[in-house]
This record gives sequence, C-alpha cells and structure tokens, in this order.
Amino acid sequence: MSHLTILTQYFHPHPGATSQLITDLAKGLTHLGYTINIFTGTQTQQTTPESLNQITINRAFSPIKSSTSILSKISSSLFFLLGAFTHITLQQPAKTPLLIASNPPYAGILGIYFKLLKRGKYYFLLQDIFPESAVMSGIMQPNSILFKLFNKLIYLTCKYSQNTIVLSSSMQAFLSTKYPDIKTKITIIENWAIEDIPNCNKQDNQFAQKHNLTEIFTVLYSGNMGRLHDIETIATAATILKDKPIKFVFIGDGAKTKILEQTIQTHQLENILLLPLQPREILPQSLTACDISLVSLIPGAENIVAPSKLNGMLAAGRGIIAITASNSYIDKLLTKSGAGINTPPNNPQELADLILELSQQPEQVKIMGEKARQLYESQYRFERALKEYEQLLFTCDDRPDPRLLARNSNR
Repeated sequence: MSHLTILTQYFHPHPGATSQLITDLAKGLTHLGYTINIFTGTQTQQTTPESLNQITINRAFSPIKSSTSILSKISSSLFFLLGAFTHITLQQPAKTPLLIASNPPYAGILGIYFKLLKRGKYYFLLQDIFPESAVMSGIMQPNSILFKLFNKLIYLTCKYSQNTIVLSSSMQAFLSTKYPDIKTKITIIENWAIEDIPNCNKQDNQFAQKHNLTEIFTVLYSGNMGRLHDIETIATAATILKDKPIKFVFIGDGAKTKILEQTIQTHQLENILLLPLQPREILPQSLTACDISLVSLIPGAENIVAPSKLNGMLAAGRGIIAITASNSYIDKLLTKSGAGINTPPNNPQELADLILELSQQPEQVKIMGEKARQLYESQYRFERALKEYEQLLFTCDDRPDPRLLARNSNR
C-alpha cells in the first residue's frame, strides 16, 4: 500500500529540529504521491483533525505546556503515548505501516503493540541511542532497574521492527555491537539541512546588521543547548576571549542555557549574545550571520546522537569548529572534507586559541566555508534523504505511477 502513518510527539508547528525534519519528510512523501497520516503530541489552537499539504494530522490531547524540564517532558510524552495507543486501537488500519520517531525514546512500545494487536508492520527512527543517552545526561543511573527495563524495550522494538533507522555510522556501529543479532535490520539515513540557504556575505546580512555583527569576528552556536552538548567549554572559551574582538552568538534554548546566563552574569561578559530560537524562515539569515560556526558534544555522545545543527551549518556555507572526541564521525567528516576543524571537549583554552587564530586568518575561514557548502551539496540535501526513505518504506509495487503524478502536477 502507498499509505503510511507517522507517530511523532513533535510535528508542525513545534519549532524544534525533530518537528521540522519529520514535517519535511511527510511533505516530501506526499509530493511523491503517497498518502501520509500523522499522529502527534504537538498542540495547536485547532481541536479537530486538519490537513497540511494533503497530510492528515491527528493530535493527542495534552494539558502540559512545552518545557525543558524532565518532569514536563515525561508528562507530555505520556499523554502522547496514551493518545497514540487509542489511535492504533481504533483508527489505524492493519495494512498501513507505521514509522515511529523515537520522541519519546520509549515510543517503540507503540510498534510492538501494533504488531501484537493487528500483526502490522512498523519502522523505528532511532534519533538517539536510549537509555545510554539518559545516563550521559545524568537523569538515569547505569545498571539500574529502570536502565535494564528500557534497554530491553529498545531491543524488542528494534527486533520486531522491519528496520531501525539511525542517523550516523557511529550510531549504527554502537547499536550493532550492542545488539549483534539485529544488526542486519539497522539502516543509516542521515538527516538533511532543513533549508537550502542562498550564499550570503555577512556584511549584507540583515540579521547580522540588526545585531551589530557585520564588523566583528562572529562565532555562532545555533540549536539545542541540551545535556549532551559541551556548552561549558564554549562558555569558558568566551570568558578567556572576553577582551578580544570576537563575538559569540547563541541561538536556541535547552537545559544548559542557564550555564550561559550564569557565565554572562558572573563575568559581566559583553562578548556573548544570547537569542531565542528563531522562526524557520529566518534561518537563511541567522545561520549566515557569522564567520565560523560551532557544534559540540560531551565525550562519548558522538556514538549515540547525531546533531542535526551540523547539516544546517554546512548548508550555510560556514566553516565549522567541532568540539567532539578525537576520531569521532564528525571529526572524520570535517577533516576529510576540509569543512572544519575538530577540538577536544573539556579544553576551553585550546578552543579559545583556535578561535583567536582563525579570527586572524580570513582566507582559511573562507575556504572552510566553501568546503562546507560543497559537502552539503554532495551529501546533505533533502532529495537524497527522501529517496532513501522511499526506498526503505515502500516496495516498488507500492510506489505511485509517475504518469499519474505528472498528470496531477499539471492540473
């Protein structure tokens, strides 16, 4: 069948990366002629099912407001799961497969339920490897009863899925080592940049002009500042460079935003600009309002997550400083392509020295940016990922007749 139901806690109009990526995927598949249904925990002002570019959307009831707190996230996820169980029981056809995004990470239980109840097929999109991510975040103890329970759930979810989709070769290697009997079911489909960003000089950039960034060397961190990101190293590096003509711009929010706020207050820093998450339509301006960009992970996280902010930075045509473990997949990617430089976590002095050095080497910064854009063009465009999802989720017999698609597009 050319039908698919996607279960995802986050969907349009939620501003987060997962929401935007899943929304892109759903729209892309409908443009290819597939019928896509969404069940999500993201709320809107509407109380009835609505359509978005031929996508049918049903939304779970939840009285919980969006927050970065653990309690809020758990509570809202439970309302989503309850609604999704009801949807599967009463409305989900047995012959229509599910694509389940791992938000919340234990959402895979919905696939197991669907398989047992209706003998249906499901695919699991594992966006980070849980419960290891919870342990690294400090919200779960290793070898605790809770850890063992969730470990077993993820294993069963992957075992009974048609395929488990991961976002990087490091995640695939980690999961294959952890669950060797299901490694043939693990498929890599890397994320994409959610905007195809036109080339823009910082001096001509309206966002840069608005925030007085055009005449100063600007370092940008844009996206989630969560527990697995090494924000501490960047904050300390900014403190070291407080008297240099360098501006640090942070756009987004997350559990570690408070670290930046505290650093600014404690050291009376004027070289850090902290801005909220920007609307998607502003991304082409905000991501190009810098000279160099940052991506960071705490040690070990490079094996269990794949930061989607990296793809947007590549599309922006800006060189990248990655703060990750040596020989991480990000380190190898940037080193091989020449799009950036890797520096180790927990070493703010080395990061500060590198930023100061690059601020005095505009030609090298320009070349890194050009290499970044070339890497985006070759590997991280949406069309590549959409084709890979289509090939995985739909057999040749399921795919719409291209003649019919052409006829419909001409109407």
